[in-house]
Parts: sequence; C-alpha cells; structure tokens
Amino acid sequence: MQDWWHGLEREILDCVQTRGDVTPAELAVKLGMSEAGVSSLLALLVTEGKIQIRRVGPGIDRERDVA
Repeated sequence: MQDWWHGLEREILDCVQTRGDVTPAELAVKLGMSEAGVSSLLALLVTEGKIQIRRVGPGIDRERDVA
C-alpha cells in the first residue's frame, strides 16, 4: 500500500491503543477528516483484522430533528 495509507493507519491504530474505545467522530476530529471517510477506513481495518467494531448505536432520525 502507499505511504500515506500506512501513516494514516498507524495514527488510527495508535489512537485506539492509547485511548481505548473511540468513536468515528472522535477519530475524524483527530485526523482532520470527515466521519464518513474515517468510517470507510475503519471498515478496511476491520476486514484486515486490525481493529474490531464492538458497539453500534441508533442513528439520528433526520426527519424528527428538523421539526
């Protein structure tokens, strides 16, 4: 893989090892990326067995939040 990916992967793994459980939103802030971008990267790391996703919460009902 490319060098930029290895650096980004290392940052994510270091953050998880140092802080323990973190949310995609927290990682996005730390990395200066969108939450959707970080979620995509996390999915890649899951398929490689480097991290695990242990919890999932309810989504935001955008229809209800607009009112």
